[in-house]
Amino acid sequence: MRVKLSIRDFYSSNEEYLRLVYPERDALEGEISSASLQRPGLVLAGVKELFIKGAVQFLGRDELLYISTLSDEKAGKKLTDYLSLHPPALIIGEEADDEQVKFIVSIARERSIPVFVCLKCNCYERINNFLHWELSERIVIHGELLGVYGVGILIIGESGIGKSEIALELISRGHMFVADDIVEVLRLPEGKIVGISPEKIRGFMEIRGLGAINVNEIFGGAVLPFSPIDLILELREFNKNEERLFLEEEKMEILGVEIPARKIPVAAGRNIANLIEVAARLYLLARSGIYPLKELMERIGEV
Repeated sequence: MRVKLSIRDFYSSNEEYLRLVYPERDALEGEISSASLQRPGLVLAGVKELFIKGAVQFLGRDELLYISTLSDEKAGKKLTDYLSLHPPALIIGEEADDEQVKFIVSIARERSIPVFVCLKCNCYERINNFLHWELSERIVIHGELLGVYGVGILIIGESGIGKSEIALELISRGHMFVADDIVEVLRLPEGKIVGISPEKIRGFMEIRGLGAINVNEIFGGAVLPFSPIDLILELREFNKNEERLFLEEEKMEILGVEIPARKIPVAAGRNIANLIEVAARLYLLARSGIYPLKELMERIGEV
């Protein structure tokens, strides 16, 4: 699912970094549909095929220098052709002087394209990160997301199997809470999968018999705003006929990215919180190239 972002909300979230030049705030309209913050470069020079539809445009030092080398007539034509592609908004870098800003705005106004000017030198990085976060591809998964020994663990399983209670046990042991029941999962541009909690329920858990609890109020500082999803643990009913050792590493695909996964049988007497802590440690060992099960099989001559 791809989301869209209104220009008004975009500005409200970045007022510290941007000054609105055109139009008035109340007249801001339109939506951003691309996570890219495009430096037009060759598009401004005439290669329109490289234009990213729905992307905010950023005129940085190179683009502003290029415009300054042209006559007013030629610069006006280049900008008019470029802005005829109807970007949702235009940001001018802090390197531009007042005259250059006025010139660009005069042409953008003809196309009713909102124009902003950067207020800080790290404006591009901030806006680029913001757009990638807000407009990344995302889905919703039902489960618990926690940070266990620094490993982002998504716990899934059938309703009623005890996911929330196990998550609560892990938080009581000092591990970090991210989301309960509803996890918004995003794929960032570099391919990393990240989970967050919906804003309205962020920091809250629902526990059968207790109702909703505020994790920060009870455990103090135990809530993370987001976490990468490094490992997926699926809780399921114990089956005594199930294979005990899994030689092949399991994977689960989320938004086109494969993530290591394990299935943990749930039964009376099994301390699932302990098993999840061990699963996190095994993941950390695997990242270092250490695989205890493979070593065991090699010792007994089965692989």
